[in-house]
Amino acid sequence: MMMGPRDGRRFVGLGGRFELVDHMGSGGFGDVWRARDAMLGREVALKFLALDRLAGPRPDPERVRQIRERFARESLIAAKVDSPYVASIYDCDMDNETPFLVMEYVDGEPLNAHVGITPLPLARTCRWSGQIAQGLAAAHDQSVVHRDIKPGNVLVREADSDVRLVDFGLSRFVDATETRSAAGTPLYMSPERCRAEPGDERSDLYSLGCVMYEMVTGWPPFGDTRADPVALTQAHQNKAPTPPRARVAGVPPTLEKLIMTLLAKDPQHRPRNARAVVHAIKEIEQDLDASGAEQRAHGPAPGSDASGNGFADQLSAAELTVRRLIWKHGQDHALVITARMELADLTGHSGDVRGAAELYDRLGQDCSTWFGPGHSRTLDAFEGMARWVSA
Repeated sequence: MMMGPRDGRRFVGLGGRFELVDHMGSGGFGDVWRARDAMLGREVALKFLALDRLAGPRPDPERVRQIRERFARESLIAAKVDSPYVASIYDCDMDNETPFLVMEYVDGEPLNAHVGITPLPLARTCRWSGQIAQGLAAAHDQSVVHRDIKPGNVLVREADSDVRLVDFGLSRFVDATETRSAAGTPLYMSPERCRAEPGDERSDLYSLGCVMYEMVTGWPPFGDTRADPVALTQAHQNKAPTPPRARVAGVPPTLEKLIMTLLAKDPQHRPRNARAVVHAIKEIEQDLDASGAEQRAHGPAPGSDASGNGFADQLSAAELTVRRLIWKHGQDHALVITARMELADLTGHSGDVRGAAELYDRLGQDCSTWFGPGHSRTLDAFEGMARWVSA
């Protein structure tokens, strides 16, 4: 139960176990807080159920009881999911009769901070997509369907750039407590979910296809955040998405084929399960590695020290180096600029020439803002972009 302020702080849970630290956001489900678990000495995320909204303006006591019981059951089911790519659920507690989840706190930012307008490098797209698919496979093994896969429910950890899926089971809970429509986000909803049908594991795969489409093109398959939700649901049910390679150059045919298969209108025409998607992505990564090896056989670009296959690990380490240098020195430091150039070259030698050009382009624009369009660092960055464009 709520213990009240102590020295300007608030405590919730039995015996005031959890100290509320930061309000992280609000949504249809309720409020999310970063908190400290006094018993175990770790940071956690608390998700409070918006009981007043779900129960209605004049809640019936029996309905409130049923909502609480269902919330506890769904939390128990979702807590069975065990994967390094799914945020763990530790507990379910109560604050002044308002239930809340105690979850793993993920220090990072949502995937939607990385996608939009500009396509992601192919190696990063494959890495994050494969991790999402592995998380889905672990959940589906426990008969847990997410029902709201979208960039906002995929967190990218600051420490290692790995992803964590969040909010498993919450959409099924909302489905059971709301009668107007199925829970979900229209930009990423499967056709069957758009028809307010329960959906199954392959509904999650369709949503993953929408997220992957946005990674490789910069846009979801239909519309954007300003689009009419009704028009979006109609598009998911009736409109064929434009193939990614018709929107941007450099998407491997095998990656395009996987995305378009995930976006099949009929669930039976999608991959049979998430593990099949994991396998397909691994094959695409092997093709990218082979392409990178072939490029090295024709001579590496100046400044590149990439050697051997396994570019996913090398790129992850390079991205981590950039983030650490930014944290230590600031974004416009010479060491950061050099590290970003090395990351761009490594991306190109992995086989993602388009991604390398885009990384250099972004660096050139940043340097132009910081130092001016004629500065040597700006010119070096745009020269690197031109080198990869010509490649």
